Amino acid sequence: MARGVGAPTTATSVRLASLDDLAAIEAIETIVFDSDRLSRRSLRYYLKSRTALLLVVGVNDRVSGYSLVAFRKDSQRARLYSIALDPAEQRRGLGRLLLGASERAAMARGAIAMRLEVRVDNARAIELYEKSGYRGFAVVEDYYEDGAAALRFEKEFALPSDREAL
Repeated sequence: MARGVGAPTTATSVRLASLDDLAAIEAIETIVFDSDRLSRRSLRYYLKSRTALLLVVGVNDRVSGYSLVAFRKDSQRARLYSIALDPAEQRRGLGRLLLGASERAAMARGAIAMRLEVRVDNARAIELYEKSGYRGFAVVEDYYEDGAAALRFEKEFALPSDREAL
């Protein structure tokens, strides 16, 4: 019997978000975060901003997650401001795929590193970041609305001369 005959195919892609994705991104934001949510207005702002990059990961043309990377004018460090996946799509490698795409997009904009904050109790995200080469360097007490602390992580990217050697 041929492999895949009769089995549904899954097409996964990461792309720049558009205004057409706003409702799906907002729905994911609402499902995933109990507090510290980005409002529809903020998400719309980031979609149009030159200092931010909003990516979506899609499975069969359905938005299954997003990442928001922010850039500051005089900094070579990008900031992963937010990353979220529809809970129904977790544990399928989409977070790793989206994180990698976010890093490549940041490097393409000239970033030499990316920083992020993550709740101290978000073990799954911490594991993803550590396996992806991020290193913790600070704890920020009372970072979130509910008073939870955050761990601050950073990953330095290979410099162009280092990339050529690979």
